[in-house]
Amino acid sequence: MIVTKNINFYYGTFQALKNISMTMEANTVTAFIGPSGCGKSTFLRLFNRMNDLIDGTRLEGECLIKGKDIYDKSINIDALRKDIGMVFQKPNPFPKSVFENVAYGLRVNGIKDKKFIADKVEETLKAAALFDEVKDKLNKSAFELSGGQQQRLCIARALAVEPSILLMDEPASALDPISTSKIEELIHDLKKKYTIVIVTHNMQQAARVSDKTGFFMLGELIEYNDTKKMFLNPDKEITQNYITGRFG
Repeated sequence: MIVTKNINFYYGTFQALKNISMTMEANTVTAFIGPSGCGKSTFLRLFNRMNDLIDGTRLEGECLIKGKDIYDKSINIDALRKDIGMVFQKPNPFPKSVFENVAYGLRVNGIKDKKFIADKVEETLKAAALFDEVKDKLNKSAFELSGGQQQRLCIARALAVEPSILLMDEPASALDPISTSKIEELIHDLKKKYTIVIVTHNMQQAARVSDKTGFFMLGELIEYNDTKKMFLNPDKEITQNYITGRFG
C-alpha cells in the first residue's frame, strides 16, 4: 500500500529524514516510535503531502502509494488528501454542529443528496464508535462533546469521504485513559477496512494497536519489524535500550 525508497527530507539546510526505505501493507496498523524530534511526524506527513505547506522543504527519493509516486507532477493533491485521511494530536472539530462536521467533506466534494448525506453521517459515526453517544446531539455544537468524543468525531470526519489510508499523529496523547482505550479499540476495528499509520510516544500503545513498528532516531529508521518481535526481541541494542526506558 505504501512504499518509500531512499527518502531524504530537508527543512532548509537541516536534514530531518535520512535515507528511509520501508513498506506498509494494506489493512495493517504501522506505528512509528522514537524520541521527540526524531522525524516520525515529518515522515507521516509525507504520505498526504502536508509538508508541502511548509516553505523551504525539499524531498529526495520516492514515496509510492498504490504503486504511484505521489510526488509526481501529475498527482492531484486534493484527490490524494481525500484518499488519505489525517487525525491530529489535538481534536480539531470545526465550529459547526456534530452532523455538519461529518457532512463537511461530502458537501465540499459536491454531494447534495440530503438522504445520502444523512445516511453517510450515521454510518460514519457508527464506524467511529460514536453514534450511540451523539445521536441526540447531532445538531448541537461539536465543542459540547468531550475531548475523546471530539477526537472520534474527527476520525468520523476523515472517514466520511471514504479514504483508503488513515494517518494518526498521536491521536490519544491529549486524552484520558478511558478515551484512549476507546480510540485504541477503534483503531483495531478500522484496520479491517483501512490501512492505518500512527505516530505515538506511548510505547505500550504501539505494542497494543500495531502490527508493525518503526523505531526512529535522529532522522534515521533504526529498526522496522513485527511489533511483537520489536518489543520482545529487537534486532538492535539501541532499540532494546529505548524500549526498556534507558533513554528517550
